[in-house]
Amino acid sequence: MTSDSSRHRLGLLAVATLSLFGALFVRLWLLQVVEGDSLSVAAEGNVTETVITPAPRGEIFDRNGVALVTNRESIVAGIDAQAFEELDDDVADAMLDQLSVVLSLGRTPDEQVTPDDIRAKVADQRYSRLAPVPIAEDITVEDEIYFAEQAADYPSVVVERTTVREYPYGSLAAHVLGYVGPLSDGQWERLQEENDPDKPYVQTDEIGKAGVEATYEEYLRGTPGKRVYEVDRAGDIVREVVAKRVDPKPGDDLYLSLDARVQYKAEEALQAQLLNAFQGREGAAAGSMVVMDHSTGQVRAMASYPTYDPSDLVGGISCPVWRDLQGLDREGPCGDDMTEEIKQRKEDGDPVTPKLLNRALQGSYPPASTFKLASSYAALKVGLITPQTSYADGGSYRLCDGDGPGCLKQNSGGTGHGTVNLQTALTVSSDVFFYWIGDNVWAQRETLGETAMQDAVADLGYGAKSGIDLPGESPGQVPTPDSELELALALYDADPAAYDNDIENAKQAGRWVGGFSADMAIGQKVNATPLQTANAYSALANGGSLLQPSVMEKVTAAGEPDQVVVAHERKVIRTLDFFGAEPSYIAGFRGVVDPTYGSGGTAQSAFSGFPFSSMPLGGKTGTAQTGEDPKTGYERPDNSLFVGFSVGG
Repeated sequence: MTSDSSRHRLGLLAVATLSLFGALFVRLWLLQVVEGDSLSVAAEGNVTETVITPAPRGEIFDRNGVALVTNRESIVAGIDAQAFEELDDDVADAMLDQLSVVLSLGRTPDEQVTPDDIRAKVADQRYSRLAPVPIAEDITVEDEIYFAEQAADYPSVVVERTTVREYPYGSLAAHVLGYVGPLSDGQWERLQEENDPDKPYVQTDEIGKAGVEATYEEYLRGTPGKRVYEVDRAGDIVREVVAKRVDPKPGDDLYLSLDARVQYKAEEALQAQLLNAFQGREGAAAGSMVVMDHSTGQVRAMASYPTYDPSDLVGGISCPVWRDLQGLDREGPCGDDMTEEIKQRKEDGDPVTPKLLNRALQGSYPPASTFKLASSYAALKVGLITPQTSYADGGSYRLCDGDGPGCLKQNSGGTGHGTVNLQTALTVSSDVFFYWIGDNVWAQRETLGETAMQDAVADLGYGAKSGIDLPGESPGQVPTPDSELELALALYDADPAAYDNDIENAKQAGRWVGGFSADMAIGQKVNATPLQTANAYSALANGGSLLQPSVMEKVTAAGEPDQVVVAHERKVIRTLDFFGAEPSYIAGFRGVVDPTYGSGGTAQSAFSGFPFSSMPLGGKTGTAQTGEDPKTGYERPDNSLFVGFSVGG
């Protein structure tokens, strides 16, 4: 190769290079100077919008790791709102007609999907236009394949997979577990003011509505992911900003203090006993049971009947299901008409029996003779009795002279028990002994105070929420002279004619008398939840610590049972002094079930043959009158109660 040819080639390369740079400079000049303003306007017209992608909720287990709530995959048919808006009206109408038929096949009447339903969902402002709008959940795999193969016939239809709640054991522990559902308008309004920036909600999200799903929402709720899109002025997607994509993370797992085996046995026994007791009777069977570890305050089982299957609430609640949960026939209206229906039934003396009510902590009932622990504790605290104090039980107790209503109080059946002390009075459930306590505490009100008994029984947790980690707990009710008067005056305001239009008559009716204290001493005027009663007896069983009940064992990182986020801590509400009466209490309650500790125990026949030598027990029965049925004029069946506890160990 000669030097001349080399120079020639280098010259050609230099010319080519200069030409390329020249073209580049010209293009830059055109973009920045000539077209700069217009391109700047176009770029400024594009903005970014963020779409929140939901995360799986944490799973829920019993204390032994048995899965009670898991997640399953659900196939969801949706509509791409932007693509749908671009369809011609005729094409959209035809597609919706055909789509509604396919999505309605095999579904119940209340689950049918209509074209109007689909249009309403697409137009719903709660849904982002940048993500598919869900129109049908839990479609079949066959449907998914069909829509993929016939995509040309279903423009704008999108099929995705998401996770929803699954309950492997159906209704087991339903009232403790609770359920999730869409955010209500009220919840969304509150969240807009206090939305968690780390776990932001969007208006179409679901949230824990009841049970531990609600209490532990902050842990169970996963951390949503996000996708950032660049959109033009029309709101149409230009591209995804992939660098800003964040994948969703599942929520923490929750381990409950429940034992699934004990829970199952509790529910089975409760339902069997209720159905047997109500056989041939009018009215719906209803009741509850609580099993607690009295050393920690943790709940091992909590049953309420009637119950429900949370699976029926996945994906929303239809009107028939909602009516059934309220204790009504499935056929009928919802909304305001249903509310009026329930109100009318109550006025007719035919109240409904809602299935969502957790009677263990939301139901408030007269505790009857199970309250004698509290009333005797009050008598010990104010110094009215000692464990050795005795009283002659002749079968009746006179509160006033004459034959006026309430002047003469009697034991069940009028049976006398002879001279009884605290231990014997508990074993045979002597009402007379406790009538005497209530009457005398009130008679000494000048020195003890008008609310001496009420103040003392509050030590055991009656009249206040226990603080259990479940929503909707009732505080029960311990009446006082002031509350009784307030009630009478409220009734007068509602119906003055009931008191001959004379407020003095109402005041007289609301005046506290010794008979009220006597009735309260046997658990008739007071209302308590089964949980409160269980907790009060736990305090006796553990030596005097009133504990805050809990259904939580621990919260752990998703799928990492050993990575504990928060664990249960034993919390003492207050420490009680039983004033040296523990031996009398324990022996008295043991005598209720075990004839070794005295004859006449009210539950000895039920525990005949029980192995007390290997499992020593104490217990207390209770029978609460429920008044007259306004429809029939006859006395309604009594409420029956039993509380038991292990002794020693």
